[in-house]
Amino acid sequence: MSRYLLPDRLHRPHRRRRDHPARRWGWAATLVLLAGVMSSTFGPAGVTAQTGDCNDPVTAATLNDAFAGSPDGLVGADYQRTYELPDGRVLWTFQDAYIDDGAGGPTLVHNAAMIQTGSCFELLHGGTESSPEAWVGADTTDPFDRWYWPLDGYVADDDTLVLYFAEMVERSSGYLERTEPVATWMVEVDLATMTVGPMERAPNPGDELYGFSVTTDDDYVYLYAQCHRQFGFTEYGHDPCGGDVFVARQPLDMPSMYPLEYWTGDDWSRNSDLAVNVAPEAGPDGSPRHINPMQVERDGDQWIAVTKVDDWWGNEVHVDVAPSPEGPWTTSSVETMPAGDEEVADYFASLLPTDDGWAVAVSHNRWDGALSSHYRPHFTPIDDPWTRRT
Repeated sequence: MSRYLLPDRLHRPHRRRRDHPARRWGWAATLVLLAGVMSSTFGPAGVTAQTGDCNDPVTAATLNDAFAGSPDGLVGADYQRTYELPDGRVLWTFQDAYIDDGAGGPTLVHNAAMIQTGSCFELLHGGTESSPEAWVGADTTDPFDRWYWPLDGYVADDDTLVLYFAEMVERSSGYLERTEPVATWMVEVDLATMTVGPMERAPNPGDELYGFSVTTDDDYVYLYAQCHRQFGFTEYGHDPCGGDVFVARQPLDMPSMYPLEYWTGDDWSRNSDLAVNVAPEAGPDGSPRHINPMQVERDGDQWIAVTKVDDWWGNEVHVDVAPSPEGPWTTSSVETMPAGDEEVADYFASLLPTDDGWAVAVSHNRWDGALSSHYRPHFTPIDDPWTRRT
C-alpha cells in the first residue's frame, strides 16, 4: 500500500505565545505517514496483546512505567479516559494517538483505545497493523480536516459500553489552528467482542458537547457539557464561556434518544436554554478558573471531579467533591503534578482506578508539538481523605 507525507500546509512552525493555545503537533518536526487508501473499520484491528505476567500491581507508579514505553505499539496519545468493565478489565480511550506501524515511523490516528487486563495492554484501532486507522469513524474521517475525538461514556449493562464522540472540523489551513466541534455522536461497544456499532446522533447532538464528561447513579446517566474548545481561542485568549460546565440527565432505563433534562439551578427541565453553570468559578485561593474541563466520577454517595486548571499552563489539578451530580462543588484538595521540562505543557486531567485507590492522569506534550517521550499521560495518586474508592 502506498504512503504519502502529510500535505505541505501542515508543515508549519509553531510560535509559542502565552495568550494563544499550544498546538499539540509540530508537523515540521514529525513525519506522520498516512495510508493511501482508507477502509471502513468499526472493530478492533488485528493487534497482538502483550504477553507475560499480567498480575503485577496496577498503581500510578507502574502505569508511569508502562507508558514510558510503548504499550502494545501506542507511541503517544492524550486525553486519556478509562472505564471499568464488568469483567474486571479496563477500557482506555485516547484522542490523537501515534501508533507504531512497524514500517519505520508512527502513524497518527484521531482516536484509539486499549484494553487493560491486569497490568497488560492490548491496543485497539481500525485498519491493519501496518496501516492503522481511527478506531471509530474511519470511513467518514478526512484526516486533519474532519474527524472524531472521543469524549466520555458509561457502562450501560454487562454487555454494552456507550461512548460519546465530538465531530471536529479544521477551519484553518493548518491542523489545530482553528479547530471546532460541529456535532456530538454516540456509539455502542459490544464488550464481549469489542465491536463498535454504527454512529448515532447523541441525545443532544449539538456542539455543546453533552458527553464531555459522563457519570451515572442507580437511576440516571449524567452528561456534562464543556464550553472550552481546546483550540477555539480568540485572538486575546480563552473563549468567554470557557469556565462554564452544564449538566443534563437521562433515565438509565429509557432509550438512548430519550429527551434530556437540564439542571436549571433549582430543578431539571427539558429546555436546554435554562441550563446553568455548575462548575466552581474560582479555586480555594480565590483565583478564577478560566476553563473547567471537569471529569466527574461517582464514588459511593458522593461525586468527585478533577480539573486541570489554567489550561496548558501550570501544574495544578483541583479535586472537587459534591453531594450530587449537579453540585454544589467544593474543592477538597489541590494536587500538584511533578514539575516537568519547561518545554512541556500539562493539560486535561482524568480520574482512573488503581489498586491503591483513585489516581489522576494528566496529558503532556511539548510546546512545539514535536513527537517525543513527553506525549503520554502522567499518573499521580490522589492523597485526599475526602476521596475514596467504594
